[in-house]
Amino acid sequence: MKPKSRQIRNNGFTLIEIAAVIVMVGMMTLGAGVLLANGQKSWGRLFGRVYGDQAIDSFAAQKAFDAVCRKASLRKYVLNGSGNLLELYYWDGSSTASTPEHYARFYQSGEDMFVEYGSLETGTWQPDTGAPVTTVKLAGDVDSLTFTVEGTSVQMFLNYIDENMMPVVCSSVRHND
Repeated sequence: MKPKSRQIRNNGFTLIEIAAVIVMVGMMTLGAGVLLANGQKSWGRLFGRVYGDQAIDSFAAQKAFDAVCRKASLRKYVLNGSGNLLELYYWDGSSTASTPEHYARFYQSGEDMFVEYGSLETGTWQPDTGAPVTTVKLAGDVDSLTFTVEGTSVQMFLNYIDENMMPVVCSSVRHND
């Protein structure tokens, strides 16, 4: 009778296998950390673009511009030679007057965009110098502000000093005769 040979089986891991697994897990953890850090940075940048001061200013400028344009007269507007000042004439919502009663002047002064609201002399297209004027700052850190008028359409192009901010392009149509 021959003695049976016994095979010795080791059910453990070698030190090299354990080291390789540790290196792979470390690399995956490092990769996940880099992805999370970049995602957080991108999220912060996007959040600033959507909810930052300039984004709020852009929204306010677009809303004010569109609100006036929709009420504005088709008969007259004033656009200065360089295109950075626009004056529109408009009626109150329930007015029956033959000429507009109010004006809105959009312009840039320094690094700010403003709108000036005022009244017109009755029956004329001239500002009423005795009536109070309201000036509202719509946006800050403005690099350039330009307006164009094509038929009944009025466009506003607003560029910020911060190159990371998207330029604002707003187009609206004057509706009133």
